[in-house]
Amino acid sequence: MKKGIACCVAGVMLAGASVQANDAGDLVFPADYPHKVRVELLYENLQRDIRITSPTRIKESLDADVFALRIHTDIGKVARLDFDVGAMSAGSGSHKLMGGVGLRFLAFEHEAWRGGAFGQVRYAPDLNDRVDLGDGRERVKYDLVEADAGFLVNYRLRVADQFNIVPYAGPVVSIIRLSGDVRDAEGGRFRADEDQILGAALGLGLEFQGGNGIRFETRYFDDFSVSVAASFVF
Repeated sequence: MKKGIACCVAGVMLAGASVQANDAGDLVFPADYPHKVRVELLYENLQRDIRITSPTRIKESLDADVFALRIHTDIGKVARLDFDVGAMSAGSGSHKLMGGVGLRFLAFEHEAWRGGAFGQVRYAPDLNDRVDLGDGRERVKYDLVEADAGFLVNYRLRVADQFNIVPYAGPVVSIIRLSGDVRDAEGGRFRADEDQILGAALGLGLEFQGGNGIRFETRYFDDFSVSVAASFVF
């Protein structure tokens, strides 16, 4: 078992060094840090293939950076409501305010194993980017809505009294909607959605004394990606 966990850890670390991501999160709940508050500082690079549906029909790619503060609030010992507040930028455009909300809850726990479900939505208005509309790259301005849901399973490997290694994985469903305007040429409406809805997440958490930690996560939809988050309990 320990040899298998070590191989999983090595694989996630190598992926985190070379690819980019969107975040599914971890399976930590209020029962793990009673009478305390937990927050995460999160960086993501969202890379997905999208299908433009207006003004033309063509496949393109979405590349967006996200910097966010994720605030965990409890709705019971084994469920939490998350609020994301931060900034998002698409392509070479400037950062715009971004907000989101997510719910996750514990489905089962057996010895070192834990499973849970999650759902989350985030919204970022007035993003600016350049996309290929068939006649060259043109400027577009749009609002982004992203909705994810999935089921994760983790294994908590105790290495020392105050240090755990926690790999996790599971399937994820993700929907993206872009809606705005073409700013170049003759203008018009710009709309796009995700090219692939079903993917998977693979992550690695390092838990330290007091519940603080750091996570690395890789997701696959049409391509591989990674995110990094640091958690603080106080």
